[in-house]
Amino acid sequence: MYKTKKTNYLGMENPSNYPSIHIKQLVSNEYTVHFSQEFEHPSYYDEVVTLLLSADEVDSMIFVINNFGGRVDALNSILNALAVTKATVTGFLVGQGCSCASVLFLACHNWMVGDNTTLMIHEQSFFVGGKASETKKQHEHYQIQNDRFIREIYRDFLNSDEIESCLRGEDHYFEDFEIRKRLQHREEMKSKKLQQDIQDQLDTPADLSEHSTESLEEELKLLELDKKDIQAELRKRKKEAVKT
Repeated sequence: MYKTKKTNYLGMENPSNYPSIHIKQLVSNEYTVHFSQEFEHPSYYDEVVTLLLSADEVDSMIFVINNFGGRVDALNSILNALAVTKATVTGFLVGQGCSCASVLFLACHNWMVGDNTTLMIHEQSFFVGGKASETKKQHEHYQIQNDRFIREIYRDFLNSDEIESCLRGEDHYFEDFEIRKRLQHREEMKSKKLQQDIQDQLDTPADLSEHSTESLEEELKLLELDKKDIQAELRKRKKEAVKT
C-alpha cells in the first residue's frame, strides 16, 4: 500500500495539518466609462449606476469626461450611486468639463487633468410649467435646491465670492493648471477640517466617572490607534489627491 504524501500550499511536504493555510483570491476589476455626450434621460445611465452599486472595494473605475453638461436629474442618479460605491473612482478630464460634467468630475475620489482642458462652472438651468401658483412653487423649490447644490459641490474649489457670483448667473472657466491648483487646495482644506473635527472631539469634556480604570486605559489605547490611522490616511490622500 502506498502512503500519500501531504504537501502544503507551496507544494512542499507537510507531515501534519497544522498550521493549515487557506487562500482567498481577490479578483479586482478596472472599468473605464466614457462621458463624451451630454447628459440625457436618467435611464441612459442605469448600467453605470448598477456598476457603481455592485462594485467591490478592490475594484476601480476611470470616468473619462469630455462633454458640455446636460440634465441634472441624470447626473443626480450617478452622484448618489457614486456616494455609496465601494470602488475607487478617478475622474479623468480629457477635454471639456462643463456644467454637469464639472460636477461629476469634482465628485470623483481622485482626479487626472489632461493638458489644454477646460472646466466650466455655472448655476443650474431649469424649466417650470403649469398654473401661476404651480410655477411659483416650482421656481421657489428649484431656487433653494440650486443654492444648496452650488454651495456644497463647489465648496473650497470656488472661493466664497465666486460662489456668490455663480449664484447670480456668472459663468466661471478654468484651464488645466488652474484646475490642478484648485483641486490641491480643496484637498488641503478637507484635511484641515478633518483634523479640526478630530481635535474638537478630543477637546470635548466627557463624564468619565462611571468608567473603570481598565476601561479608561482601553479607551485611551483605541484613541491613539485611531489617531495614527487617521494621520496615515491623511498623508496618503495628500500624496494622491491630484494626479497629473
